[in-house]
Amino acid sequence: MLCGVSGIDNSTIKNSASYIQSWLRSLKEDHRLVVQAAAQAQKASDYILGTPLA
Repeated sequence: MLCGVSGIDNSTIKNSASYIQSWLRSLKEDHRLVVQAAAQAQKASDYILGTPLA
């Protein structure tokens, strides 16, 4: 979504399957990781888009 809103090129990288597989392994090991990753992704998106901090 961020790529579409900000105009960033969303090209697929060659190793995207292994990248996703790595995340899946990590998420299975630590169920809290998805919440932490989502929070960090939101912060990064807000920064890139220049959204004021709450």
